[in-house]
Amino acid sequence: MATDLLIELNNRTETEVGTVACQRLREKGQTPGVIYGNQIETELISTATDSLKPLIDRGIRVLDVTLNGETQKAMFREVQWDTFGIYVNHFDLLRINPDQRIEIEVQIELRGTAPGTSSGGQLEQPLHGVMIDCLAVEVPERLTIRINHLEIDDAVTAGELELAGNARLLTDPDAVIARVVEVREEEDEVAEDGLEMEAAEPEVIGRASDDEDEENDDDE
Repeated sequence: MATDLLIELNNRTETEVGTVACQRLREKGQTPGVIYGNQIETELISTATDSLKPLIDRGIRVLDVTLNGETQKAMFREVQWDTFGIYVNHFDLLRINPDQRIEIEVQIELRGTAPGTSSGGQLEQPLHGVMIDCLAVEVPERLTIRINHLEIDDAVTAGELELAGNARLLTDPDAVIARVVEVREEEDEVAEDGLEMEAAEPEVIGRASDDEDEENDDDE
């Protein structure tokens, strides 16, 4: 379900805009951002980095924020990272109505161990997230699906995900989330090597080369 975590936002002034000003904010332990939506003008904000980054690292999408003494619902719209993907440089928040339905991508977490991986199989996960339609207050942090029944050639699909409340799956229900495939790479390499050896002409020891035969004919 949606998180009830709350972070406090601070207003930024026009003098706290730009690369240099934002860098100064970061040095003070603040991360700059903006908040917009719900037919309210865009506001420049900042918040404590120590409060913000753990939420982003956990994959939180919807949260409560306080600004100018008012608490409201918002969701992360965009997060900008530094070159190495370690520090958050800037974030965008979108104001949302708790009763509003939204379309959002939710990450998938696999649970358990696929027994097929102990029988020569390899686990693949082609799909790491799905799109759902749900109330803003019902956005899950993540969706989980068990894989402890997957043998070789078995798969789980998006349609097998369990959605809470009135959430609706938008992703193709037949889309494969995870599957166990048989590993044949080593066998194929051995087979190819065998074919190459068979195709190669064996060398006959003691047989003179064509050049040597010609030289012998000239000597005669």
